[in-house]
Amino acid sequence: MRGLALCLLWCLCFSLVGCDGPALKGDDLSQAREAVSQRQWSLAERLLERYLRESQDSQDADSRWEAWQQLLVVVNAAGQEPRASLEYLETMQEEYLDDDARSAVILKRMAEVYEGLHRYGRAVDMWSAYIGLGGLSPQQVLEGHRRLAAMQFSLRRFDAGEDTLQQCLALPLPDHDKIMCMYDLADQNMARERWQEVSGLSQQILDSDPDQNVRGLAGYLLADALEQLGKNGEALKQFELARDAYPNPSVIDNRIAHLRKKLKK
Repeated sequence: MRGLALCLLWCLCFSLVGCDGPALKGDDLSQAREAVSQRQWSLAERLLERYLRESQDSQDADSRWEAWQQLLVVVNAAGQEPRASLEYLETMQEEYLDDDARSAVILKRMAEVYEGLHRYGRAVDMWSAYIGLGGLSPQQVLEGHRRLAAMQFSLRRFDAGEDTLQQCLALPLPDHDKIMCMYDLADQNMARERWQEVSGLSQQILDSDPDQNVRGLAGYLLADALEQLGKNGEALKQFELARDAYPNPSVIDNRIAHLRKKLKK
């Protein structure tokens, strides 16, 4: 009887495995990788959730991190609401509080999700936390300041956005690395119709020998500001200088034609 019972139990086990496939056998992370490659999103999510739930934080930290990253990929690929990503990211944030490098990845991702949801206040919180982390590369620091300032301007917190960009400009980095923070500041001053500030900042950018793309953008801002200040002759000259470097030359062609007509009157 005891042998018969064991036999029946093994048969039951094999029948269950056959019904649910890889979700009930083998290494969950390996099976999840396979499920992802086969675009079996629901199965992959179940496997990854179970792996993260049952594995210990101290065991194979790189594999846990991979599992979290895969889970975010799966959630996005499955077309779930961004809020689902946020739930996972919030859990990750708690787990990696003492790991600045991985916290940077998490905070940036959270900030981007909040931006997509137009929850700019929460995006500001995430970018503020991001730039406060240690060990960021110069490019990460610059991007963090620029994105934070952009969100502050979206909330019409103009003074806060300007302060953030001024902090960026005060960073101990080469000027050519900070040039886009200066461009952002000029662009935001343009939106606030502070023409003299736009003119000064744009000229500083052009004097720093920027690359062609930045030269075109800054040249356009300078020409626009000069026109608003009533300096049409100087504005025309700057539009002509910026034309070939500007991403959309036809826009500048229209401004040049308009100014030439004004100057003929």
